[in-house]
Amino acid sequence: MRKINICGHEYEIECNALSYIQYRKIFDKGIFEDIQTIENFVSLQVIMADKLKKENPKISDSEITKELSKIMLNNIDEYIEAVTRIAYICIYTANKEVGNYEEWLTQIDRINTNDKWIVEVTEYAVACFC
Repeated sequence: MRKINICGHEYEIECNALSYIQYRKIFDKGIFEDIQTIENFVSLQVIMADKLKKENPKISDSEITKELSKIMLNNIDEYIEAVTRIAYICIYTANKEVGNYEEWLTQIDRINTNDKWIVEVTEYAVACFC
């Protein structure tokens, strides 16, 4: 079991075969669909960042971040839903008392696509299932 920090709240996370079953039961979809959504988002972000750098070699990192935010806007909803569902199921697997998904979401004040916990949870789930 591991611990992660999301917006000042520390959670234990666990991932096992039950996580896979519970994911489908709770969200009515497979966890691999959401893992693919995350991979697609990150890949597109990398491709677009490279394109911006090639088109304008003097562009600053902050300008790249600003431009990526605009470009990725169409994909952000699916990405956020995928990462929060995966985080929730890992937390739920470790602690069934966490409450339901929507109750848990109320504890998250903000979500940035580059939050450390997103990478930690995603890598943890991918290591478990892939």
